[in-house]
Amino acid sequence: MTQPSKGKIAVDIPRESSGGIGSTQLFLTDTRLVLALANHLRYRSLQHMFGVSHAQANVFTAVVLLGAADAAYESARRVAGMRPDVTAADATLGALALREVALGVTGPSVRQIPGLGALVALAFFGALAAPRLRRAGLRMKAAQKTLRAAELRMRRDRAQRYAAARQRVRANAV
Repeated sequence: MTQPSKGKIAVDIPRESSGGIGSTQLFLTDTRLVLALANHLRYRSLQHMFGVSHAQANVFTAVVLLGAADAAYESARRVAGMRPDVTAADATLGALALREVALGVTGPSVRQIPGLGALVALAFFGALAAPRLRRAGLRMKAAQKTLRAAELRMRRDRAQRYAAARQRVRANAV
């Protein structure tokens, strides 16, 4: 293991030998790992949110998906059949009124600066969203560290199992 620089963590990643696991087998194994992790997270979230036991999780998931599919189908059918009664003139009048209200709040000199209205609107909505986005980013970063550590641990275990299986096959072949 190399010496880590200040603030860095050095991690040993086992290298595959030339006669070891092929890239196709590794890809399929990693895909199964991701699906197993997603399934585990589904079980944990169902248990946490709804108190559903591990044995009931598949049935509960099917019921929720069927209910969501039915609701989506009904909503799409209603939206497709709707014809808004708003004419182009009404929409234009509403947009102009909204623009005048925004410019009235910011002051008369703002009318002379092109694109400032869009910038102010972006800043307003960005200020509302920034704290939530920051918290979500921090949670994602923490989850990513946890997942990377788990993946590294599982890769090491898998490489050891493959090496042991390879040795057993070679021992049985002799």
